[in-house]
Parts: sequence; C-alpha cells; structure tokens
Amino acid sequence: MRTLRTLTSRPTAVVAIVVLAIVSVVAVAAPAITPHDPLAQDTSHVLAGPSAAHWLGTDYLGRDIMSRLVAGTQLSVLAAAEAVVIALLLGAGSAVVAVFSPQPVRWVLERVFDSFMALPFITFAVAIGALLGNSIHAAMVAVGVLAAPTFFRVVRASVLEISHTQYVEAARLLGVRLPRIIRTHVIPRIVPVLLVTSASVLAASLLVVASLTFLGVGVQPPTPTWGGMLSADLSYLALRPWNPVAPAAAIMITVAAVSILADRIRDLGDGTRAPEAAPDDGRAGEVTLSDDAAAAVPAQPAPADALVAIDDLCISTEAGTDLVRRASLRVPRGASVGILGESGSGKTMTVRALLGVLPDGVSVTGGRIAFDGAELAPDAVGRRDLHGRRIGTVFQDPSTWITPHLTVGAQVDEVLRHTHGLSKKSAAATRDDLFRHVGFRDVQRVAHQYPHELSGGMLQRILLAIAVTGEPDLLIADEATTALDVTVQAEVLDLIRRLRREHALTVLMISHDLAVLAHSCEYLYVFRDGDLVEEGPTEQVLHAPHHPYTQSLIADHAVFGIEALRHASRSTHTPAPPKETTRL
Repeated sequence: MRTLRTLTSRPTAVVAIVVLAIVSVVAVAAPAITPHDPLAQDTSHVLAGPSAAHWLGTDYLGRDIMSRLVAGTQLSVLAAAEAVVIALLLGAGSAVVAVFSPQPVRWVLERVFDSFMALPFITFAVAIGALLGNSIHAAMVAVGVLAAPTFFRVVRASVLEISHTQYVEAARLLGVRLPRIIRTHVIPRIVPVLLVTSASVLAASLLVVASLTFLGVGVQPPTPTWGGMLSADLSYLALRPWNPVAPAAAIMITVAAVSILADRIRDLGDGTRAPEAAPDDGRAGEVTLSDDAAAAVPAQPAPADALVAIDDLCISTEAGTDLVRRASLRVPRGASVGILGESGSGKTMTVRALLGVLPDGVSVTGGRIAFDGAELAPDAVGRRDLHGRRIGTVFQDPSTWITPHLTVGAQVDEVLRHTHGLSKKSAAATRDDLFRHVGFRDVQRVAHQYPHELSGGMLQRILLAIAVTGEPDLLIADEATTALDVTVQAEVLDLIRRLRREHALTVLMISHDLAVLAHSCEYLYVFRDGDLVEEGPTEQVLHAPHHPYTQSLIADHAVFGIEALRHASRSTHTPAPPKETTRL
C-alpha cells in the first residue's frame, strides 16, 4: 500500500494508470459497448465523415470506425498480453532454473536464449505463422519466444544476486529444500523486476502486434484490429485522411502509457531504500538474561571424543590458489573451541568446508572431514540432514542472514515446521518459547516485526534461537559478535554460554578478536595465510605462545587493548594539588 501511494503521488503515473484502466475496460467489455456491429457494411454511407450516428465516420465499406476501434482493442491488447505471459513463463522460469542448476544446464540455456536474441521479431513471427497456420495465437507464440530473452537476462541477474545472499545460504544451512527456497525467498524479491520487465515487453508487444496485423499476419479480414484498420485505410488516405488517426492514436497512447508506467515503477524501485536498523543501545529493557548466564564453563572433554575431526584439509580455487593448506583440528564433544585469525587467513573457509557451502570456484582438494565419527562427502548433499538438526550456525551481520520481506516470527516458524514437522499453531507456540528462552519479553511484538525494525543484537538473538531449534550437537558462531556494541557483544556471549550449558552444545567460535575467544573458549587454533600456525589450551596460547604471529597478536593486544589504555590513562593523569585556602 505504501508503494502504491508513492506511485499515485506522481501525476504522470496517475495519467498512465487511468489510460490503461480505460483500455482494459474497453478490451474486456468490447462486445457489450460497441455502438454498431463492427462487421456490418453500409454501402450507402461509404467513407462518411464523423456524425451523430458514426462519431468517427465510416470506412471504405461503410463500417463504423468507432465500433471497429473498440472491437479491435480486445484482440490487439489481449494478443500482446498473451505474448507477455508466454515470454514471462519461458524467460523467467528458465532464468531461475539456470541459476540453481549445474553448469552444463546453465550453459545450454544461456546459449539457447542468446540465439533467440539474434532472430528478428517480424520475420520469425511470419515464419511461425506459415508453419503453424495463420492464427493470432501462433504469431503470439513466436513473439513470446523472441521476447523471452529479455526476461531471461534481467531475471537471471536478479536471481543470481539473491542466490548469493546470506539469508538464502542460511535457508540452505537449515536444510530447506530448493523449491521452498525459490518460492519463499526468491520469487517475492523479484516481483518488482518482473513488473517493470513485463510493462516494457507489453509496450513492445503492442507495437509488434500492430505491425503483424498491419501485414495481415495472424488475422484475416474482416476481423478488426488496430494494425488492420491502419492498413485498410491507407488506400483511401487522399479521400479521408482522418480515418487512420483513431487507430494510430490508440496504438501510440496505449504504448506511451505502458512505457511511462514502466519508467515510474523502475524509478520507484531505484529510489526505495531499506530503512536503517534500530540502533544497538544495549538497554536491559529489551532483553532479560537469566542470573546464571555468567556461570563457569564446564571443563574440556577428552580430545579422543571428537565431535568434529578435520585432518590435512586443503582448500583451493579453480585457478590453483591455496586458501587452506593441510589444516588439522579437533572439536571435542561438549567443548568450546575457538579459531583465531585475521581476514583472509582461512578460518571461515575451513568452517564452510565443514558445512559444505564453499563459494563457487572453491573446492576441497585434499584431507578428511568427519562429524561424530562419520566421514563427510565433499558435496553438500551428504550434509543436508545435518544442517538445522545436528549443526546450528550463527554468522556475522545478522541482518543479512534474515529474509528482509518476511517477519522474523514467520521465518522462525518456517524453520520449526521444516525441522520438526510442527503444525502452524504448534510452531507459533514453540517460537514464543524460544524467544523467551533467548531473552525477549514481548515475544508477540518481536514476532510481527521485520528485520529492519530490530537492532543487531536482537537479530543475533533471533539467529541463536533459530540455530538451537533443532537441538543441534554443534553450534558454529562465525564472527557472531562483530559489528555489535561492546555491551551487546557481552550479552550475546553470555547468551551463547547459557545456551551451551542448557542444551549441552559443542561450540565452535571463529573470530579475529582475541578477547572474544579468550572469554569463551578453552582451546584455540590460530590461522595465518591459510596455515594453522598454533594450537593449544587457551591459557597456554595466551601466556606461552610459540609462533611469532601469535606472539605479535598478544603483544598488540597488550599494547592497544583496553587494559593498556586504562594503565596509560592512570599514568598520565596526575591529580592537581589541593588549593590553599585563606581565612578572611
């Protein structure tokens, strides 16, 4: 409704909508509103001028031009709409298939639609008409096929961008099937693109239909069409020069209205920005944490009981660049393990390899990954039953991992219904319990809000609620506190520790922040430039590091950390001596 109000606030858009509404009514109600029979001939009134009986005059056979114009509107407009529907289904459907299909299928579809773009509209439509019979439907099939590449190229670019968003990846990590991802997360996001492209193709199709009917392709006299009326009146242009004005004006005005509306919708899309997220103020009124949130972390189990085992992992790009080289690590059951490293060090790629969601062009080239004693296949298919059920994930920048056009409650309900097979009512009740579990007070209000209406800390708590819905064995937190305020960081870390204790979770945390991992983990792995350079218990890594890189990290933290700043502030700030007072 807000978008419609914004659109109707523009005068040109209102005029275009009114014109198209009139054309639509005329096209639908043409048989009932024609003043005369559009096929009836009156040889006594041939090429008559406008009059009370014939508002636009008559043609060379004495037929009423106004009646033929109204009757021709139906065939001309509906034929163009038929071509748009064919192009939309063929082009947009193929675009979605191409994005989510293997490379060979994608290549074939792209080459086919590239070939269609090389064919001329009119010539191809005439050829199809000769092949299938001279009918308007055969001609519109040809027009729709040749207009499909427009939808294919535009929709493919939009779907490709959406397919790489974090909220689509999050749905995949939760084990949501591809058809549901397309239906829920992709199609609603490309509706504006489809509207703009459909309007543009409709304008072009109206011109093509007029051209074809002008040439007599698809229809035969005396069937009235806008293009056919123009063709018939040209022979008598010297006698009645105003006769072609009405059909020509109908074509131009309708095409102009469709083009203007398409431009206004496009401008509306370009000027629409997502509202900024609510600020992270860290106020305790937004969430409540239990009193035992800061309880001590249980001791690390024996390394032999490893929930995750990675041996000699190698990850490379298609060009042969090594991203991770022979990395081996263990995540003991019930422990909290941290992976430390700067951006580009390979820590996130290692976790993505565990999840089976490496980016395109990146693959595991060596090593072994096992979860709960079972070796995992290199592709993501073997991990489908793990995502959302045995492995929960929380990533950096929570706003990008939640679908923006759905309420947060609807998204949590979707996960619950998918992972547990709950009914709609049961999923809503379970969702409310989860929201209370992660610290929300007004759960109904939160459930009906959209992601842009919540702060980063609140969104991260929602992601944590989603991550524990399936009662997983492993919780992966990849930069889960990055970009959050310090106060909110502490609340999120305390929440993770509480969830770990209450759900018997094994936690694997990835961060470039040494303080975050030191606060939450008992065992650390340090990555640099794709190599695992150091590992050991957190106390050992912090106080007796072996590798020079780890030593520099700890030294930098000692120099630039908050404790160093406090020490410097105390040493440089000398209290002023008390002023002497003089008695009067």
